[in-house]
Formats: sequence, C-alpha cells, structure tokens
Amino acid sequence: MRGRRAGFKKTKRLYVIAMEGAETEPIYFSEFHPGRDGGFRLKLLGNPNHKSRPRDVLQRLIDYERRERPGPNTEYWVVIDRDAWSEHELDEVSREIDRRRDYHLALSNPCFELWLWLHLKPNRPFADHHDCQRSLCREWPEFAKGDYDAAMLMPHVLRACERAKELDVTPDAKWPDEQATWVYRLVEKLR
Repeated sequence: MRGRRAGFKKTKRLYVIAMEGAETEPIYFSEFHPGRDGGFRLKLLGNPNHKSRPRDVLQRLIDYERRERPGPNTEYWVVIDRDAWSEHELDEVSREIDRRRDYHLALSNPCFELWLWLHLKPNRPFADHHDCQRSLCREWPEFAKGDYDAAMLMPHVLRACERAKELDVTPDAKWPDEQATWVYRLVEKLR
C-alpha cells in the first residue's frame, strides 16, 4: 500500500476590487468569477452606501485587508473614474497606493463607461462622462445604468484591452491625464 504524498496546494492569487460605482462596475467584474476550478480567487467589495470619493474606495480595500488578513498572495485594486474629482484627491489616493504593497489603480478618464465602449467601438473623443455614457447608450441600447448583460461583452475583452493600451500613452503617470482607462491592467490579470 502506497502512502499519500504530503504536500501543500499552492494558494490561488486573490484579487480584491473596490469600485466607485455601486452598480455598473460590479455587474461587469462579476463576469470574471473564476469558479471553484479557476486559477485565482476574486473578491468584489460593493459600495452599498454610495461612498464613491477616491479616498472612500481606497479605504474599503484597507479595511478589508486589516479585517480579513488575506495574506501575501493578494492584489488590491481601486477602480475609480476621473470625472469630477480634484487633482488633489487623486494625488492623495495615488500616493497612498504607491506606498502600499500590491495596491493598484485602475482609473478611467472620464468614466468606467469608456472601458465598456472600447469593447464595442474604437476610441473617440468624449466631451465628458455624460457624453461617454449617452454615446454608450446609443451604441448599445440594452445598456442601462445598473441593468445590463456584461456577458455579451466578454467575447470582446481582448479587443478592449488592445484599444485601451493604445490610449495609455503615459503609462508611468499617476493616472491617465487624457482620455484613457487603466481597467485593462486589471482585466489582463483576470483573463
């Protein structure tokens, strides 16, 4: 009779994502849940109180890390929009993320809907986040804030990543100063 080999199963990488939006972003990222046999684990931190300031989004990650202590095989992602936040607020969050191990920023300028747009169409200049959201609704009539089928975007993720990389002309910046989205940096890890 052969004995069982003792060994340790490698801990799967955990991605913890805190999002500014309470509806649109969680619907999208829910499509990446790897299931039991997936190569990673995913924890989405909701925004039930609609605290969407960049500092509040970052604080949800910090609180989760302190409370749950998930270990060293964890990445923390702040998913926020540029829209109305001041440079001071974004600077503060960017500096804090840089000081923390395994913390990352996935900022979209002007808004997360730009990332969704890039699944469907090449980039085009948007005047602001309202223009981007209206354009997305015109292009994709089924899209309505808080109620859309993100699964239909999944076949187009690779194309969206390629388009987002083309927009990322200052990858070493604190955040995208021009119209761009860094969501692709997170999504490439989840694919």
